Amino acid sequence: MKLLLTLLFLSIVLGQQVPEENGVLILNDQNFEYVLKKYEFVLIDFYAHWCGHCHHLAPVFASSARQVRNQNVQFAKINCPSYEHLCRKYQVTGFPTLKLFGDGQLLMEYQGDRTEKAIVDWMKKKTNKGSIEAKSLDQLKKFSESPNLVMVFFGEQKESYEFMQYFQFSSKNKHISAMHTFNQNFANEMRAQVPSIVIYKPYDERKAAIFDNFEISYIEQFIKKHSYPVLMNFDIQTAKRIFKGDQPTLFLVQNSQTNQAEKQLRLALSKIKDEILICIANTDNKYGLRLMQYFGIQNDYLPQIVAFNPISETFNLLSEITKDGIINFTQSFLGLQQNSQKQDL
Repeated sequence: MKLLLTLLFLSIVLGQQVPEENGVLILNDQNFEYVLKKYEFVLIDFYAHWCGHCHHLAPVFASSARQVRNQNVQFAKINCPSYEHLCRKYQVTGFPTLKLFGDGQLLMEYQGDRTEKAIVDWMKKKTNKGSIEAKSLDQLKKFSESPNLVMVFFGEQKESYEFMQYFQFSSKNKHISAMHTFNQNFANEMRAQVPSIVIYKPYDERKAAIFDNFEISYIEQFIKKHSYPVLMNFDIQTAKRIFKGDQPTLFLVQNSQTNQAEKQLRLALSKIKDEILICIANTDNKYGLRLMQYFGIQNDYLPQIVAFNPISETFNLLSEITKDGIINFTQSFLGLQQNSQKQDL
């Protein structure tokens, strides 16, 4: 009897041990309600073991879980043929079906594309409440090593002007994962100044920081500047950023036989990276080929440097590609654009 009471006490204190596979919790009729109550948000994959589409989604679902899950958000799955009553309860009529639960209640069904990016973006929008406070140094370090851009506020007190600006920005930009801490030891271990906002990113110099300007508009511009690598590859995402944006861009249009010009561009980066977006477009793929056609460049004349203004849709070409030539060409182009804007005014 004493042993049974001890086991009961431990189960209450420690909670159930929920099995998982590749970062996804495995649900059954014994732990289903427990998981919904333990975590603020749970995205559940209602699947069938015999379903081909379910097998195709499984690795995508698992990789999405690794990017999103934390102490408040979890991904889980349940095999419906084994637990038909639970699947009927939540009106699952096809496989796979993804449903999001919040505070123990069904919130909505996921209707988006079954890709990692689509699932991750959707979950961040639905579950992100803004910046969360770091509970431990280990949690903070893992957060800073995210495969996506994240930001952390290091400060002294919650009531400070700097933190209020940061928290307001994070609350309005929930697609950016954010964390904060007022622990000086955490700041020291992370080699961060107090107060500061540190951007951690999986490219370029890995991190960048704001120390002296905490205006929301400045934070927004700072994040925008660091949202992509200094040297981008031209694809559908960068195309949207460039052609739907307002920032001038420097393209290197090349193919696999003419990529020696890339070395000269990299040598020039430090002198131009703060003034203009920089992008490499390889015509060996369809996006680079379309860009070459857009600018009216012939394959025999590659490589070419193209300076482009998306607002006026004007562009200039440079064929003699050297480090100094790229720097002078960029500065000249930006000067012409500024003069043109002044004349328009």
